[in-house]
Amino acid sequence: MQYGILCLLPPAAMLIFALKTKKSFEALIFGTLVAYLIMYKAAFIGPWCDLLLSEISNADNQYILLLCGLFGGFIFLLREAKGTLGFSNLLSRFCKNERITMMMSVFLGIIIFVDDYLNIMTVGTCMKDVCDKRKVPRQALAYIIDSTGAPICALIPFSTWVVFYSGVFIQEPDILNMGFSTGMSVYLKVLPYMFYPMAALLVVILFACKLMPKLGKMKAAYTDLEKEEQTPEHPKMHNAPSVDIAMAGMSVDYPPENTNAGNILDFLIPIGILIGVTVATQDMMQAIILALASCMILYLPRKKMTFTRYVELFFAGFADILPVLAILLASFMIKTACGEMGLSEYVINLCVPYMNAKTLAAIIFVVIAVLTFVTSSFWGIEAVAVSIVVPLAIALDANVLLALGAVVSGGVFGSHACFYSDATVLSSATCEIDNMSHAVSQFPYVLISAALAVAGFLICGIFAL
Repeated sequence: MQYGILCLLPPAAMLIFALKTKKSFEALIFGTLVAYLIMYKAAFIGPWCDLLLSEISNADNQYILLLCGLFGGFIFLLREAKGTLGFSNLLSRFCKNERITMMMSVFLGIIIFVDDYLNIMTVGTCMKDVCDKRKVPRQALAYIIDSTGAPICALIPFSTWVVFYSGVFIQEPDILNMGFSTGMSVYLKVLPYMFYPMAALLVVILFACKLMPKLGKMKAAYTDLEKEEQTPEHPKMHNAPSVDIAMAGMSVDYPPENTNAGNILDFLIPIGILIGVTVATQDMMQAIILALASCMILYLPRKKMTFTRYVELFFAGFADILPVLAILLASFMIKTACGEMGLSEYVINLCVPYMNAKTLAAIIFVVIAVLTFVTSSFWGIEAVAVSIVVPLAIALDANVLLALGAVVSGGVFGSHACFYSDATVLSSATCEIDNMSHAVSQFPYVLISAALAVAGFLICGIFAL
């Protein structure tokens, strides 16, 4: 069934709810309810419950949710063993001020390019204590790791993002007719036209070098931090929602944070195993499980903790990440709901009559960016869009590679900008700040990057570059 303009109502209602209440999970659930009310009217409860069950039982969703939960337990173990403190003390010797600290965060984000999840969770865990010492707001760190997540994975041709897009590109018959034999060869030709990832990286580097002004809520985060410093016993900067672990029958007491104790090997060995196994196997699930096992082998014989304490900390960390898992599950639901209503096809077909060879890439980028922003569906929308964009570009005698660069750029924008994307949610959770606080504070910089990308696509389109 075609829903026409009605398919715009769920994402619009969801975004208005989110901006009004500053609540992510509730806004996503509200969006799914609106979608199912439109599709099923008074009988929406049954299909909505089926949606919930199908998303929970989806194997890909389970992989993401379990991976995030395991990482929560992993972080708690590193913290208890004071491994993060040891690494923080080492980095503090080099990160003497705010600028160097932020540049170090950007550098780590660039070199850990294999997977955006690995990038975000590893760099956030490494740098948040150092940022606290050097008076860098957690919002700034969250923006940096979010900006070096998907953008870097798209720009360096050795990541999970590249594997996906290469597979999608080479499935198009028109691409094969252009003389390409492998998806990677296509991707490498498209790479110079990925203007949004380039712009996002440029803007975040300027921000880290303090050459980009503090804007909007980011400026407010710096102001709030200055006010907290003036209070003798100021509260912690982060205010991420967490689950009361006492409800689970566990009591986890942490050592004082301002201690000089901490062995850097208690951090580097588990993190090294996490990164190394991910690179070797391309499977973060194996990597995180082996990293958890390494914590047990490393900490228990040295009496860093008992086995009972190890188990308590693991479950406490898993419980602490539950609000993040709830947001991710709700984002899976709204993505499916918008897909069932045909939102992507409706918007793309609506814009096709206004496209020509000069403006094609710019319009594609804007359309894909808007769709991924409101639906949190990146790879799904891109897979649909490529099958439409390639023949359209050929019919208009436009640059096909430029058009594909616009598709990838739009997907990266969505991952970076969407208030409830997995990258945004994980960035805020890793930095232990409210999700909406991160999403809103980085948004001005996201818009600047998007404007630069649009300019790039227009210039290339107009001058047939």
